Amino acid sequence: MKNVILGCALCGAAVALAGAANADNNFLSGSTDAFVLGPTGIPTPDAAYISDAEKLYLDPLGYDGTTATTLALTTPETTSLSSVPQGETDLIKAIVADYNAGDMHCTAGVCSDPLTIFTYSQSSAVAALAEQQLAADKIPDDALRFVMLGANPSGVPDNLYPTEVYNINGDFYAQPGSDGSTLQDILYGMELHDAYLGLTPAEIDSATQVVEGMTTVNDIPTLTTMQLIEALIGAAGAS
Repeated sequence: MKNVILGCALCGAAVALAGAANADNNFLSGSTDAFVLGPTGIPTPDAAYISDAEKLYLDPLGYDGTTATTLALTTPETTSLSSVPQGETDLIKAIVADYNAGDMHCTAGVCSDPLTIFTYSQSSAVAALAEQQLAADKIPDDALRFVMLGANPSGVPDNLYPTEVYNINGDFYAQPGSDGSTLQDILYGMELHDAYLGLTPAEIDSATQVVEGMTTVNDIPTLTTMQLIEALIGAAGAS
């Protein structure tokens, strides 16, 4: 898996510390459908990737979908400058189509079956940008739930749609410049960015929550060298 998030002019809000706690395990309650997007280098997530995403992140949040309703959404996920805007267009088009088809079961802005959007790395940047247009398209905030891995919190809107972000402390791409004083720090931070789908449930649950508005950032403690090796081995099966 490549370690690239294309630079994007993302607008967002500052994040405020809310203390240590596990993510809301009812966050995805009622959601029976999901789009799963990949990081740079994985335009179409395969069955193993989707299974790990569901098992590690969606199911613990109360997701009610099945294998048949948890689907890969193909987006470019390349290093081309056109990759992010094209991915944004693809995601918006897919969400609007589902909304217009009545799949979120919305009445007067209240939706009983919100669509879950799972993203990682570049596709998290894609989703953060897409939220602006989706709001402009009058998609109710109750219609969508976003679960983002490896996302720069400063670029994730906090007032548009309910969002859970999962970041490993020291992730070079999710926290640019936070711990990059040496080449070793930078390389370690790049490796951390590849580790999300190889984490253990206990490592994910150890996160400290940072909350601002509708967005919660789950800050997973940085991994030891052995934890990182084990996570990268586990993640290799999902990439």
